[in-house]
Amino acid sequence: MEDFLKKEKIHDLLLNIKVSRNQTNKLVEKLEIDDQVIQTANYVSPIKWHLGHTSWFFEKFALAKYCKNYKLFSKGYDFIFNSYYETVSHFNLREKRGTLSRPSLSEVNRYRSYVDKNLDLLFDVHDVNLENLLNIALNHEQQHQELILMDIKHILFSNRDKPIFVKKKKIPDCYLKKNKKNEFTVDTSVETKYGYDGSQFSFDNERPTSNIKLTPFILTDFVTNEDWMEFIEDEAYSRPELWLSDGWKFINKNKINKPMYWIDNNFLFSLNGVERINMNSPVSHISFYEAMAFARYKRKRLPSEFELEYVLKMSKKSGNFLENNFFKEHSYNSEKFFDNFYGNLWVWSSSPYLPYKNYDSYKDSLSEYNGKFMCNQLVLKGGSFASPKSHIRASYRNFYYPEDRWQFSGLRLAEDI
Repeated sequence: MEDFLKKEKIHDLLLNIKVSRNQTNKLVEKLEIDDQVIQTANYVSPIKWHLGHTSWFFEKFALAKYCKNYKLFSKGYDFIFNSYYETVSHFNLREKRGTLSRPSLSEVNRYRSYVDKNLDLLFDVHDVNLENLLNIALNHEQQHQELILMDIKHILFSNRDKPIFVKKKKIPDCYLKKNKKNEFTVDTSVETKYGYDGSQFSFDNERPTSNIKLTPFILTDFVTNEDWMEFIEDEAYSRPELWLSDGWKFINKNKINKPMYWIDNNFLFSLNGVERINMNSPVSHISFYEAMAFARYKRKRLPSEFELEYVLKMSKKSGNFLENNFFKEHSYNSEKFFDNFYGNLWVWSSSPYLPYKNYDSYKDSLSEYNGKFMCNQLVLKGGSFASPKSHIRASYRNFYYPEDRWQFSGLRLAEDI
């Protein structure tokens, strides 16, 4: 009976994996070939690289490891599609991914199909570690769905005519009415647990759990484009007293005076193309440095990851996710989202991305998945409109460098009471 239940779990997992990989294919099906092969910045990867890398992940860590007679599609793919696993092989540097014209997009798509067909070989594998590995691979595929949308946005924005990725979808009125503040108040000190302690999948960086005491605070609504326009008009980008030293150097070196993808103070670029700035929508594509400067400007602070996690635990898991197909952030000031804090935009925290006490990383090559990045990055929480709903939970820890702006990140402030 136990073996039967394990096989059922593997069967369900493989079905979910195929659904997720098909979702990845749907995200790119309307792109031109030319859109999928270029690299427009060092931090952007060609779309065909994402398609190949996620397939390589399944092949390298599951099929090649657990299926004795599995035949690699191409031995050279260890170099081309390995992202950063030093213990696996040498690899093409991230900033050079766009320099390789081969394999062609058509070959990469054949590779995806080859891997998908061979996933069925895993049905008959009896290994206690396979279930966890397939969960990692599934969640890895979902992470890259968001990364693909981030990179598509930059690639299309880099074109002179700013082409549209997807036509604007009418957002129901219940999402747009500005009649309530989507904020959360903790009016007494609370003892709470952080980290994942359930029975479903979680990443190694979410464990183990620990206790923490939170003092009273208010988590504000999303900072809006209107709020940010005030910040700009008050010349905050030229006021050094508001900025961290590194942030001041960063914005001056890169001549930053507005959020990424703002064309001017009237128009911005979204996955719907060029559109007028909606002042009620949350400001997006801001760095940690900008978030910190804005918090100082408002004489408030950024929430800690533990405060954000507590609010998420107290909130319904609904919101603007990938499944909504809006492909953009929108106002949460409505009855529909009155007590919801998931989705829409990742929220910057003030917390450095560090291991929890007694952290135990994955073993072997997968130990490089999260652990080696626990330095000089900050935690973001909650998910975005590009995150699959099943991928996000209160304990989920995203992480980026303080200067990063191309991810779907926004800002909520914290105020002590």
